[in-house]
Amino acid sequence: MRKILFPFLLVVLIASQSHAQRFVTTGDFDRISKVTVGPGLNTYFGELRRLGDQKLQAGLSFSLGYEHLMTDRLAIRTNLSVYKIQADDSFSRVPYKQDRNLNFKATNFELAVQGMYYMFRHPHTGYRDRAFLNPYFHLGLGVTSNNPKAELNGQIYELRPLALEGEQYGSIAVIVPLGAGFNFYVTRNIDFQLDFQYTVALTGYLDDVSTVYRDQASFSDTNGVDAATMAILSDPRTILDPPLPAEPGGAARGDDTFDSYFRLGFKIGFYLPKSLYGKSSIRCRITKKTR
Repeated sequence: MRKILFPFLLVVLIASQSHAQRFVTTGDFDRISKVTVGPGLNTYFGELRRLGDQKLQAGLSFSLGYEHLMTDRLAIRTNLSVYKIQADDSFSRVPYKQDRNLNFKATNFELAVQGMYYMFRHPHTGYRDRAFLNPYFHLGLGVTSNNPKAELNGQIYELRPLALEGEQYGSIAVIVPLGAGFNFYVTRNIDFQLDFQYTVALTGYLDDVSTVYRDQASFSDTNGVDAATMAILSDPRTILDPPLPAEPGGAARGDDTFDSYFRLGFKIGFYLPKSLYGKSSIRCRITKKTR
């Protein structure tokens, strides 16, 4: 029995010593959680605006987040944002879209949970010795509110309750945010983040445009909006100067694809003395330096 146990214990001891040489657990003094806050610029992509369109048609956003380092490279971030997106066919360079004459704007709330991967490891000596510049990548899942509006003759109309395409879509949509960024060391307890995020919404109705036109005669007074106004909101080419004839029911109004938006964010991060997850310590790899 001893002849069997001795080699086994020796292997375990060597493995544990090797592991101890490669990793160390940071102490409670280390700060690995931070709150991030800051503004951003958003631009939308969908039926009313394509990547090659001349006008950016940007909207502002504001984000509040909590980030916690789970390992020396992997972090989890919970982010709450309010953002504005908008687009107008009149800014398009495509004649067909100018004739379509649709517009929308929306101020939405977004809640997302994202996994983050930092290029440079968190140092085993503590957050004070973190890299001055640390690029990162992120991918997550979340939800956004969805309540597009349109302007007609100086009045704003909420479009979702009107079901202009005959589809009563929801006020909440699932989103998949992904992107990258740069984390900059500012002071011992403060970072600055330049964050790039592209978000795919699993809906085609962020802009209220997705499938086909309804027949003009199918509209009836809805949610305090009369049938004639709803018909114009559905197909405002009829109020151009000179007016164009309305599209027949079933004609393509959109391309039935998911909408998306891009955000350039500017964030200040403040390191917290304690983590919301409890003990502020992680296992960090020790990088061996050779001469």
